[in-house]
Order: sequence, then structure tokens, then C-alpha cells
Amino acid sequence: MSDLLVHLGLLLVISVAIVTLGVFFSYPDDEEAFKRLPRRLGVFLLGCATVAAIMTLIQHTGASLG
Repeated sequence: MSDLLVHLGLLLVISVAIVTLGVFFSYPDDEEAFKRLPRRLGVFLLGCATVAAIMTLIQHTGASLG
């Protein structure tokens, strides 16, 4: 299996754990927490993708200068 797929799978597993713990500690009502979970997970993954894109851009720019 590709290393990229393994890393993306591990990122998804850890992201679900982080977001689930955060949302259930934020909302005392479980029903409200379940409603908020998909949006929060999407925002978290979008943030991770943004950070990864910025890091890749910086690395690419630095490598082309050197």
C-alpha cells in the first residue's frame, strides 16, 4: 500500500479522535455534540490540508532557491 494512503488514513483516525473528544467536552448534550461533529471534523481536516499546502509551498520555494 502506498505510504501516502497509510499516512492519510492515520491522519483521519487521529483527527476523528481529536475532534470527537473536543466536541463532546464542549457540549454537555450528546445530541447537540453529534450534530456538530461532521462540521467540526470538516473544518479540522480543511485546516490540516491548508497547513500542509502552505508547508509544501514553502518547501518547494526554498528548494528552488537553493
